[in-house]
Amino acid sequence: MRRALAGTAVAILVLTGCGSTGAGGDATDTSELEESAASSPAATEEPTQEPSTEPSPQPSAQPSDDDAIEVEIEGDQISPNGKRVKVDVGEPVTLEVESDRPGEFHVHSTPEQEIAFGKGETTLEITIDTPGVVDVEEHDAGIVVLQLEVG
Repeated sequence: MRRALAGTAVAILVLTGCGSTGAGGDATDTSELEESAASSPAATEEPTQEPSTEPSPQPSAQPSDDDAIEVEIEGDQISPNGKRVKVDVGEPVTLEVESDRPGEFHVHSTPEQEIAFGKGETTLEITIDTPGVVDVEEHDAGIVVLQLEVG
């Protein structure tokens, strides 16, 4: 019986001891502390993940049958420069090329393709039969003009 009373007395002292005043302090009720901790945003909310400031390459919309990808070449300045475009396996991709010089595209597909274009305006078609990401590189400048995401 004495042990039970002693345990109860210790529990009361601990609870009231948390609320006792210290040097220059005010008494605080433990229920207030518990309510404060429970209503704290840090206690109730999941940690939020900051949005990435790094731009991720996102494929552009898949070109329709009427859409052609426009490629402009002036010397070693080429547009687009590394743009990623979604395309379907086995579907032709049309390139409308306007260039101030003749040149050649290397299509790093399986099998590889080499497609020449002339000075002025040229319309080219590329067909990729294997899924994956395929670089289309302008040979003379060594620049990746497009990345075809074939799926």
